[in-house]
Order: sequence, then C-alpha cells, then structure tokens
Amino acid sequence: MIGKHVKAAAASITLTTALAGVLVAPSARAATSALATTTSAAAECGVRAHDGRLWCGNSGSAPTRVEPFHESPITGLLQSTFSYFTCWSPGGLHGGGNTTWYRTVPDWSSDGREGYVPADWVFTPSWFDADPSKYGLRRC
Repeated sequence: MIGKHVKAAAASITLTTALAGVLVAPSARAATSALATTTSAAAECGVRAHDGRLWCGNSGSAPTRVEPFHESPITGLLQSTFSYFTCWSPGGLHGGGNTTWYRTVPDWSSDGREGYVPADWVFTPSWFDADPSKYGLRRC
C-alpha cells in the first residue's frame, strides 16, 4: 500500500515539474521578445534636429489625455507603436515612477487635438525622462 502512495507521489511530482517547465517557458520567451522590441525601439528613440520632435517607440493603444494627469478626460487613442511627440510636460505620477508626460497627435481623436501620454507608455530611458529639454525636446 505504501508503495502505491510513493509511486503516485513521484508521478505527481514529475508531472508538476514537467508542467511548470511548459508554463514558465512561454513567459520567458515573451519577456525576451518584449525586451528585444523595447531595446530596438529605445535605440531609435531621440529628438530629431530637423523638426525638434521626439520620435520613439511606444505602447500601442495608449489613451491620450487633455492634460498630463490620469484623471484628465481621454481625447484620443495612440494606436501606432512608433510615434512622434511634440513636447513634454510635468504632470501626474505614473507607472514609470516619474511625472513626465509627452504630447502627441493621436491616431484617433474625438476633437482633433493633441493629447498627453505618460512617459511609461513611451520607450524613453529614465535618464531622458528626467529632463527631456536637456536632449532637445521643448517643454509644452
């Protein structure tokens, strides 16, 4: 009787270990892919001298807001994943741990106006977010 319990327990542990490997592996691959995408977008991220705009990769489906605060009404949606940003403004604290927001023309807008996106939706490095004006982007 004890032998059956030991065999069942061993089979259970083997199955659990195998499933854990299957369940963890896709997450690791997804994280690596996301990092590669973020890294390549960040490599292309910068203020272009010819127009003074920040051109950078960003998260798709980012809502744009009237003012640089999460509580501000949504005016549009930035659906593209590489966009330009016309200026920056301090605003509300966001998931990136800072208060930098970037203004852009959304791909879809209820009123045709530019809107603000928090810096954590734009693939800028934290040192850039600390003072975008230092790197050529004007303050709004």
